[in-house]
Amino acid sequence: MNKVIFIASLHRPFSQQLKTTKWVCNYIASTKGNITSSYLNLGFYYYLINLLYNEYNKAIPDEFNGLPSDKSIFNIYKYLKTKKKKQFIAEIPNIIKSRNTPLEKQIYSTYKAASYYVNLAKDKFGLINEHNQLSLDGHYLIGLRSSFYRLSILEKKFFFKKILEADFHLFMTHCLFAKLEKRYGLKRSVEEQTEFINQFLAIRHFNFTSASLENYNIVRGYWTQMLGVLSSTGNIRKKYLDIIAENEVFNKLYNELTNLFSLFEKENFKTKKKYLETKKRFLEGYRKCLIKSISDLGFINLYDIKATMRISMENFQLFLNDFYELERNNLNIFFSNTVNSIDRRERFFIRNRPVIKIKIK
Repeated sequence: MNKVIFIASLHRPFSQQLKTTKWVCNYIASTKGNITSSYLNLGFYYYLINLLYNEYNKAIPDEFNGLPSDKSIFNIYKYLKTKKKKQFIAEIPNIIKSRNTPLEKQIYSTYKAASYYVNLAKDKFGLINEHNQLSLDGHYLIGLRSSFYRLSILEKKFFFKKILEADFHLFMTHCLFAKLEKRYGLKRSVEEQTEFINQFLAIRHFNFTSASLENYNIVRGYWTQMLGVLSSTGNIRKKYLDIIAENEVFNKLYNELTNLFSLFEKENFKTKKKYLETKKRFLEGYRKCLIKSISDLGFINLYDIKATMRISMENFQLFLNDFYELERNNLNIFFSNTVNSIDRRERFFIRNRPVIKIKIK
């Protein structure tokens, strides 16, 4: 497999807004002379406060999702106007360290947001080069006409390509799992995604940070929503599939990825889904037996549970083995072979021990 392309870290919610990268590019284009790396975030922050103050006076966005609130911008702008530009910028490092007053906390939060906007534009999408100048893509982006908050059709296509260049495997994996969630009626699939990217893409980064992957998925989910990548059924829309097909590199990576995903679904996911469905029926049967008060000190006869499930002896035995091994660290599971009266029915076996009753806590 070719080199795996993915963004290892995204910030929710500050990485959600793709439009902010255009504001960073506009700042770079408006600045005369060289911008040092130490000044880039500070200079853009000053630019951003003035920009959002003017825009928020015209119209407040329908949703912020990573944008500074209008209240914060208006408060900071009021303070900013009492200072000269150099004085205000010089104060910021000390302010974000102290964060004592409500205003200082607002400055810290909005400066943090501005820093992530710069990071997304420069480090993630390469719209700014190492000399803090616009790249060719950065120049192209600021030449696209659009409204201030909403993405135009051309901007959506542009950002889709940039996302694929920076995050192809995890972004497309997110899209493929969105389809899978709809197909199997899942509310979330982060554990399965972690398993797929670990085993099939050899990305070990999220082995111990599945919570981070879930947060990053929220960002990627917002991107797919804003770009309109997925249809109501979870399929990637044709116009985006066309972008992939027209690019030789994207097309090759996509074919490789979908082949791996099909293999994962066939070998791993369908089996796991079948187990989860059987587990659900098993636990429902267990609860029904408890309600009917046919337990013995909390122990339910496995045959009583089996009778609620429409499952063969062989498959029930296989399920019991899987259930115990997979769930014993999550549930307190007890088995017993003791019965009050003679029961000559065949026993089930857990780790070579004959059992006929179960108790779950």
